[in-house]
Amino acid sequence: MPLITLNKHRGYDQKENANQERLLSKSKWLSLFILIAGMTVASSTMAAEKLANLFTFCNIGDVKLGLIHTKMDRLVLVPLENLEGYPGGHCEHTWVSPDGKTVYLSIDADPSANPPVPASVVVLEVKDIDWDMLWADVEIINTLTLAPPRRPAVFPPVREVDPSQPIAGWVLADFTQAHGPTFLPHSNYTYITQWTDQRIWVMNTQTHEFAATDFQNFGQVSRQTHGVNFNPSGTIGLGTGYFYDNDKIDVYEANKETGNLRHRGSIQLGDKFAHAAFTHYTVWLDNRYALTASMQLWPTSLTPPGAEIIGPSVWLLDVWEGTAKQIIDTAFSADEAGVFLSPSDLGVAGGKLYLAEEDSLDGSFGSLDGGSVSVFDISDIHEPKFIKRFKPGLDPVEGLPDDFTVAHGIGVTPGEDSVYVTSYVSHYIIKIDTMTDEVVKVFGPGDGLDVPHGGFIAGSTR
Repeated sequence: MPLITLNKHRGYDQKENANQERLLSKSKWLSLFILIAGMTVASSTMAAEKLANLFTFCNIGDVKLGLIHTKMDRLVLVPLENLEGYPGGHCEHTWVSPDGKTVYLSIDADPSANPPVPASVVVLEVKDIDWDMLWADVEIINTLTLAPPRRPAVFPPVREVDPSQPIAGWVLADFTQAHGPTFLPHSNYTYITQWTDQRIWVMNTQTHEFAATDFQNFGQVSRQTHGVNFNPSGTIGLGTGYFYDNDKIDVYEANKETGNLRHRGSIQLGDKFAHAAFTHYTVWLDNRYALTASMQLWPTSLTPPGAEIIGPSVWLLDVWEGTAKQIIDTAFSADEAGVFLSPSDLGVAGGKLYLAEEDSLDGSFGSLDGGSVSVFDISDIHEPKFIKRFKPGLDPVEGLPDDFTVAHGIGVTPGEDSVYVTSYVSHYIIKIDTMTDEVVKVFGPGDGLDVPHGGFIAGSTR
């Protein structure tokens, strides 16, 4: 009996030891798996951090993609013509996915190149960015053709009737340009408008191809549209009229399953007796209200007889009611409250409105007195209060560089802690701290900027 009992115990001990060894082995493998998984997660986190907080733009002058880390204030420039598959031509606009992994570039048609370059969208994969060594690994993964090189631009005939309102040469481009890229929230679609005619292109962000309906054309409604900008829920989009005497903001309904748009109507800025016109961008406050800013100064041949032009101003759009209310009037000096120069772009951050004033529609375009950024408190949206105007030639913290001109684009970081202002004419990108309303970083020609344009911040929809 004792022997049998002993054997039983020995058998049990042998089984227990084997179980312990198996458990130990599993524990070692589990520890190794956890270590590898942890390293993978850490590596993925580090990779994600490299691509987060990304501001992209086109350096048009020397054909480079610009990448800025908005927290670290680092700038990387990527020569596009060195990339395999680059179609040639000048990059005009960029837009970037929220994770920073995919960058889209709009390329202008260039009929004078040899061979001629079609208008297109180039899709880039951002594989890595070394912000310390100022280097990026990017690869072209697709190119989508928008128009052949010699497709004619279609603009309404317009002529000068008032010397105070000349017809700017840049407004009548004779080659195809695509502007105003946007993302449709809660969907797989992104859009860009062919500003030189009437087309709105729809692309799938998962396949990097055109959607089933590659473009939509709404005739006179979508003529000279500069982007269709969608509300936070992705149900309604607003299209601007980026041309003389276009006083309409067009309202579209978006289908998030197909990407198709349906025109619901238009909101007029003013009435038949007096209207504001020439709008570049809109910015949403919520799903119902949005803001836009008008640029036109005086009448043209397109102005209806007897009608007046309401000068540069800011308008509150009620999309539910289909109405527009002027909330900021024209200022006639840089020290007055109001809109001083034609406002090209606008952004909202921390309960404040930032206006990029570029002065591009009168005879002084590009002069050193033509570029500022105005700031308004919009805690009461019906009664904005003027806070300040950033102007060239002031203290570097409070003002802009001495030779700054034409504040063209504005981008707001997702946390609304910073606003980026781009001047393609004077080759600057300015960072403003929205808590203190001070200039905290200046990128300029010394950093390699050469006609920076088409900026976009990851996490934005436009």
